[in-house]
Amino acid sequence: MISKKQGARAAWRACGIALAVAAISAHAESDAAAADPQRSQATEAVADAPIVPAAPMEPAAPTPAAAAASPAPQTRVRFARGNYKPGIEQLRVVRRENTMNNVAGQVALNIALSVITGGVSVGAQGFSKDDLGGATLEALKDDPLGVNPAIGELSDALSKVATGIYRKRAEAAYATALTDGSAPEEIEEARKVQAVADTPLLPGAWHLVYENLTGSDELFRLKFGAELGRAGFMRPPASCFYQSEPVAWSEWQADNWQRLREERAKAVTRCTETLSATPEKFW
Repeated sequence: MISKKQGARAAWRACGIALAVAAISAHAESDAAAADPQRSQATEAVADAPIVPAAPMEPAAPTPAAAAASPAPQTRVRFARGNYKPGIEQLRVVRRENTMNNVAGQVALNIALSVITGGVSVGAQGFSKDDLGGATLEALKDDPLGVNPAIGELSDALSKVATGIYRKRAEAAYATALTDGSAPEEIEEARKVQAVADTPLLPGAWHLVYENLTGSDELFRLKFGAELGRAGFMRPPASCFYQSEPVAWSEWQADNWQRLREERAKAVTRCTETLSATPEKFW
């Protein structure tokens, strides 16, 4: 058996070892704090600092690549009145009385309104009721429906065709300028797409014309025409002409001129198809 004296000695030895370990640990912590006082202070500062809510993030500004691309250059087909005087821009109605009572005056108006370069009236040969100037409609005075389609819809449709043609010309001119020794400014100029087409759009008939000189049927046809280009030697302008079926005047007026709207759209489609087929060299 172990004596009481030996047990006491073992206890004192264990206490001594524990005190030595504690002293070594305390010395190591004090050395670490002394070696990095700034880190210790920063840690304490962070611990003591008040909590501040994070500010909401602002959305990032769009980059130039995300911005909408600038529209591609367009070529516009311009409407030109030519030899027409004011009046051709609006729908005109030719009635029986224009022929029977005012032939002389109407012929004079026709000369002002219907003579196109080259001396030929679109859609008509010689003198007929189609050549009469007629009168504008008060009911459509301020309505776009009464405006000659050559000014708006037809010009817009043909401008799309012209844009394709003039872009091809610019591409060809640019390719040539890159190889023919052109100066940098000449190369840059060659690649530009022409803003206005060389070939103008000239108006023709935009009339509601009575169908029968005798009787009282009150039937009228809508007639529309236009020309693309100026007449020249061996180069007549391209022309189009459209006329509707004869319709009663009351039907033309019904539903806020709905029949006129429908026939107007058909006329623009017909002339767009016809004039779009003009050879590219004439644009």
